[in-house]
Amino acid sequence: MRIGQSIWSREDFNLNNPTSSLVLSTKAKSLIKFRSDTDLNRSFDTHNDENEQEIILPHGHPINSSKNLFSNLQLRSRIYEQQQFVSKDGTVKTVYYFRATRICIDESGPFWPMAFPIKHPTPSFLFYTRNEKKHRFKEYYYLHDNHFLGKNHQQTFDNQPAMFKYTDVLKHPILVYDMDKSPRQQQPKANDNEQMCPSLIFESRFEGGNLRQVKRVGQFEYELILRPDLYTRRHTQWYYFRVQNMIANITYRFRIINLVKKSSLYNEGMQILLFSDVAGKKELRGWHRVGHHINYAEYKQRTYNPLLERDINYFELDFQLEFPHTSDTCYIAHCYPYTFSDLKDDLDYLSSIRSQEIFRRDILCESQAGNSCFIVTVTDESVPISQKKFVFITARIHPGETNSSYMMRGVLEFITSDDRVAQKLRSQLVFKIIPMLNPDGVIIGNYRCSLTGKDMNRNFRHPRKQTFPTIYHMKQLMQDLQKEEHEILAFCDLHGHSRKSNVFAYGCDGCDGPQPNMKNFLNARILPYIMSRTAPEMFAFDYCKFHIHRCKESTGRVVMWKEMLIRNSFTLEASFAGSSIVEKPCHFNIQDYEKFGQCICQSLRQYLDILCDSTRLDSIFLDITKSVLRKLGKEKIPPALLPAVYPEEKQTDEPQISITSVASCLQVLSQCHDTINEQDASSSSDSDSDPEGGELPDIPYRKEDQSLKKKLKKKRSEKIIEERVQRIAHKREANEESNGISGTNGTNGTNSTNGINDTNRRIRVSYPYTSEIDMNSQLKLTLAMDKATRTLPPRGTLFTSKYANRSGHGLPIFTTERALERRQVKLF
Repeated sequence: MRIGQSIWSREDFNLNNPTSSLVLSTKAKSLIKFRSDTDLNRSFDTHNDENEQEIILPHGHPINSSKNLFSNLQLRSRIYEQQQFVSKDGTVKTVYYFRATRICIDESGPFWPMAFPIKHPTPSFLFYTRNEKKHRFKEYYYLHDNHFLGKNHQQTFDNQPAMFKYTDVLKHPILVYDMDKSPRQQQPKANDNEQMCPSLIFESRFEGGNLRQVKRVGQFEYELILRPDLYTRRHTQWYYFRVQNMIANITYRFRIINLVKKSSLYNEGMQILLFSDVAGKKELRGWHRVGHHINYAEYKQRTYNPLLERDINYFELDFQLEFPHTSDTCYIAHCYPYTFSDLKDDLDYLSSIRSQEIFRRDILCESQAGNSCFIVTVTDESVPISQKKFVFITARIHPGETNSSYMMRGVLEFITSDDRVAQKLRSQLVFKIIPMLNPDGVIIGNYRCSLTGKDMNRNFRHPRKQTFPTIYHMKQLMQDLQKEEHEILAFCDLHGHSRKSNVFAYGCDGCDGPQPNMKNFLNARILPYIMSRTAPEMFAFDYCKFHIHRCKESTGRVVMWKEMLIRNSFTLEASFAGSSIVEKPCHFNIQDYEKFGQCICQSLRQYLDILCDSTRLDSIFLDITKSVLRKLGKEKIPPALLPAVYPEEKQTDEPQISITSVASCLQVLSQCHDTINEQDASSSSDSDSDPEGGELPDIPYRKEDQSLKKKLKKKRSEKIIEERVQRIAHKREANEESNGISGTNGTNGTNSTNGINDTNRRIRVSYPYTSEIDMNSQLKLTLAMDKATRTLPPRGTLFTSKYANRSGHGLPIFTTERALERRQVKLF
């Protein structure tokens, strides 16, 4: 059973007069009236104007989310058809089918903003992903050789045999698909010209889709534009759309032209994901990697497009592929799709097969659009909660990072299983799992933001209840647990990474100051190091970083570490591509992501055992120190430490590090700390802090140097102000004497009422007008006097307005003054 969406959009309602009663448009009225079975089979865009029943909503009823329609009982009974299902555990579930399209919805969602048109059911691939567990296979790729696949595919879009059949040339781009204008049921157009290849049909108005527009620019070439995150101008990396009406074995070229990231793993061998409906039914094959001649580079705009912002530097993903079957239905995506409906299906499945004593699903809160934010509690109810610690695991705060949901599914399946490690963990820990922190963004196909147009992972410090309800309620839950004196052992936020390979972590060690605690340095790295040993073919410990950049201070891991005092607070990043630390690099598939979710649980079990064993803990400290120094390199270690770190008696191809005690570890790390911190603080574009649009990149600095610079700058500015005040006083005195005005000043020739003599008070001083042309000294003096003789505010004024005693007489002041200065230039 698939819980999908309805097909309501803004175009279905009359929103022009919000103050009056809202009247449904003609299209909407045709949908909610009672119709016969033959009418139900008609297309969405065709309707009968006879015997229409006009539905007027109550005065002032807000229509900003589809949940408002669902909550209206009168509309629900007419728009939806109610059905009930009995699950295996005996519970009755009620769903509502939309009468026109047979799409169903329930009390939990999915709901969406009315500004976003969703007109098709959610595609489901869960059957194929579960079937692939029985047939594991690897899809290899080749790093740093993005033309390797092109060498194996000699056929391209511009040299294929089909060019001799379809010889017509497109004189102008043809609009093939538009999210706002294309009809819901697109039919292949009749091809009058036999020399023109049939056009592909595109669609993305389903859950998670985000294709905005497609133009055909050649016989086999298409130019695609993605919809940015709702209410933003950028954040385009995730893509997910459907293609139909293709011809097998013809090479098509796609160019996605409005991506914003400067680099991508596509240039390192990552390929495109494709799902074929025919291959799925015949061969039970799910998502697989395709594509050749893949290139990611800066976009050079060829023609004007109003959908592209002129002040944004776009990048282009260019790839070519062949579809396996003619007239197939295929889906293309950046990563394996995982929707809100998939999450509900997975939670329903686990609820039916797991005991309620270890698995409980609740609703933490509702999102802005009214979708349920689920929270899953996994523990052994027979063990008192006072003897347990808590672990929080979250995912999908960034909607486009779908691989995090598969890691989360691996966590849920393992921790609720009958495995001995899982049983032991349930007796020691209470898992609070929030599988989807941003359900609204997932439903509408965002890559990074929520419905507010903001990155939720920048608002953990002071989240507002109305703006970021899921973060607010999660923090409230954690604070309530801490008030009850429950220890939170770890916080783990699962993410995806688009620029680096492997799986790695970002943590917090608190060693950014001048006198770091190297014991905290080691403690913060225990759990990631255990993960690297548990999953050595996936997790890269050398990729982990623990420095806190300024732009990350409001992210989840930093706030949980600083405010909640959670020592193990991490962002786990899984690459969209695959692993590069194995002998033959390969793409990650769904099973790999789920396997690493299991590794997270196994690493937590080892971590608890190591904390109780001082010998194993010391051994871990030694291994971490060796790994950190090995990453640092022999050339960056102080010469005085080389004999202790690299003994001369061991001559091998790779120097062996000789450190035998924890005390020597702390000593060596403290002396190498500055170099380690500098290496760790190097710029990195991770998913929890990648600066895109409006965010300033982090600039590492030291507080001591900054304070010294501020002091020097302050002294210089005070000295300059004193000199300018004296200079202006002399000029004013000369001007007054020339005009015959004297005797009102003091002995030093300054105006006592204006307080010019008081050099300690900062006043506003304007720079004199300068020009490239050579003006005589009299003109320069005249222009300077005009600005220097402005009346200053009385002594004690805290704010000096730069518009005081200045008037443009109805025109902008700047324009008036510049015109006056240009006129004086001409006179002289």
